Amino acid sequence: MESMLLEKALELPAAQRVEFAEIVLASIDYEDASVRRAWLTEVRERMESVRQGRTRMLDYDTVLG
Repeated sequence: MESMLLEKALELPAAQRVEFAEIVLASIDYEDASVRRAWLTEVRERMESVRQGRTRMLDYDTVLG
């Protein structure tokens, strides 16, 4: 793995790292291309909702604690 890519990715704020990871994972799924595009659109819309304050994120302990 390219260590520079990993280093740069780890420098991103947490929300952007999640978005990056979701996009990378979605790119290796063996789904139909239209399903993949729909999922990537959903991820981007969810992240934008968080950025704009329309969605509130909960921490792990709140959800499963």
